[in-house]
Amino acid sequence: MARVQATSESFRIATQRTLEATQKLLVKVAKREHNRVLNTEPRPVSFTRIVDGRVGSAEEAVKANGVIVYQYPRLEQVVQFAIETLFDLSPVLSGEYRKAHTLFVNGAMASDLRGWQPGQEIVITNPLPYARKIEAGKMSMRVSGSDRVYQQALKVVRGRYGNMASVSFTYRGIVGGAQINQAKAASTGKSWWLGNDGAARAASGLLESAIAKKHGKTAHNRSEVRFPVLLIREL
Repeated sequence: MARVQATSESFRIATQRTLEATQKLLVKVAKREHNRVLNTEPRPVSFTRIVDGRVGSAEEAVKANGVIVYQYPRLEQVVQFAIETLFDLSPVLSGEYRKAHTLFVNGAMASDLRGWQPGQEIVITNPLPYARKIEAGKMSMRVSGSDRVYQQALKVVRGRYGNMASVSFTYRGIVGGAQINQAKAASTGKSWWLGNDGAARAASGLLESAIAKKHGKTAHNRSEVRFPVLLIREL
């Protein structure tokens, strides 16, 4: 019997009268179920198709007794859980800090992962001026243990989704509304880096030119523009 497999379910195809009919039915069922997954919330933002052990092959290349596998990275689940965890761990006085956790995709602010492409960075940060003090434990908190919010969230998210995504903690700068990845700066020869795509490189150049004139080339390293970050990547 031929098989169609997804990340959480599989379908066996009964052998038809001919190998050709079996193969055609396998392809039909595979495409139907794949389309169902793509249109079911939460919708996967990407997938990998493996046909008889070959990554990226078309469904039609499957043998009559072969296997079609679709792998769906569920990063949107990880991101949603991370944001909810940060919200729950946030100290509450005015509520501004709790509401200020912000998603960035490949350096640009985003409301969801619809524009995300495999390999791009996903970052959650809090751009409020005192977010760094809360994270460093240098702010007097009304409730004991309500500081270091991002580091606490890191442990919770890793504990639940560590087998689905790489989650790490660091500090990143936000300059001109863009989130800066200083770790990439050395390889690009820039004083900061926004992403691989052309628009991001252009934005990086404009920001570097305008802001460096005012603050110097280390503008992104100034303490007042560096904020705690959860960095989420595919495994």
